[in-house]
Amino acid sequence: MNILLTRALAQVQPLQTLVSQSGYQAILFPSLKVEPLSNAPLKSHYDVLIFISSNAVEYSLEILKNLAHQQCRFFAVGAATANKLNEYGFEVDAFPGEKASSEALLALSEVKMLTDKDILIFRGKGGRETLREGLERHNTVEYIEAYQRVVCDATSLHHSALSEFLQSDQGIITATSVENLTALLSIVEQIDTNSMNAIKRYPLVVLSERIKTFAQSIGFTQVEVATKISDEGLLEALTNLTKT
Repeated sequence: MNILLTRALAQVQPLQTLVSQSGYQAILFPSLKVEPLSNAPLKSHYDVLIFISSNAVEYSLEILKNLAHQQCRFFAVGAATANKLNEYGFEVDAFPGEKASSEALLALSEVKMLTDKDILIFRGKGGRETLREGLERHNTVEYIEAYQRVVCDATSLHHSALSEFLQSDQGIITATSVENLTALLSIVEQIDTNSMNAIKRYPLVVLSERIKTFAQSIGFTQVEVATKISDEGLLEALTNLTKT
């Protein structure tokens, strides 16, 4: 069974290893690449630091060095982001245990209690406004955009990967964000417009209902949502699909 992995090359290895160890054929088709942005916070002190992804942690380390000595509270959007903060020695006060999302973070009692705080949110360029809207009623909220996701140009890797994947009727595609899925289709269209409809006939594994709704709106008919937002969750969803 071929599994098309669309995550950025710099971040795909853990999932690629899991997929390969489970007996599937991992085919790499990176749809996005992550580039750092040079932005600085407006203030020298914040009461609360919130991270919306592992990338937000990875690309904010220089800023964190200047803020870490302060008595800040740390919040993460999910377990993977919290683990990344822990790896760098930052203790996380709270994060959603089940679903990683802005809505789940806002629902935490620790977050609901935040009042009159200066809050700095670390995210990628062009993220959703849900978190800010939920917090700024009672707090002062600032973003810092630490990175941006850029659609990859079609390379020889993409050409060969698409050709290999479409040679078999048995295959599953993974997509971890709406941007990820949109970029995938953009690259496929660059390579071969005739493959656009073909790619949508394959089952798709995604990380949220939001991505599923978008995928169905653009023509994917079989979409499985992982029950856990992690590489293990993706693998579990892949396995469930292969059994049906």
